[in-house]
Amino acid sequence: MEAPKKILLVDDDDASIYLTQRILTKVEIEADILIAKHGQEALNIVKEVCQREQCPELILLDINMPVMDGFEFLEELQKSADLSRCAFKIVLLSSSTHQLDVARAQHYPVSDYIQKPLTPEKLARIL
Repeated sequence: MEAPKKILLVDDDDASIYLTQRILTKVEIEADILIAKHGQEALNIVKEVCQREQCPELILLDINMPVMDGFEFLEELQKSADLSRCAFKIVLLSSSTHQLDVARAQHYPVSDYIQKPLTPEKLARIL
């Protein structure tokens, strides 16, 4: 994957958002970064952005969030006929190391499951 022009970062933790943005800057990814604090907000952003401009090429998605978690977001994304055909690369970026979360992730169209924090090496692996 060449460097994405638009990234959607879905995470409810401000420290994680800050660190992820710093890593993206450090590796000189000059992308438009959209931020959502939970899955419902991310779903709304994706619907809006994909209708009026270019969809995000990369979605960095946390699992454990309020309102709508990462797995619920993935379910809703798959149900939406308009969005299921979009070419997103979705990477779960989570602090969870629970085997059930890792196994559950395999049932969705995700490219990778990465444990937080994001590092330049982990980012290189997904790009």
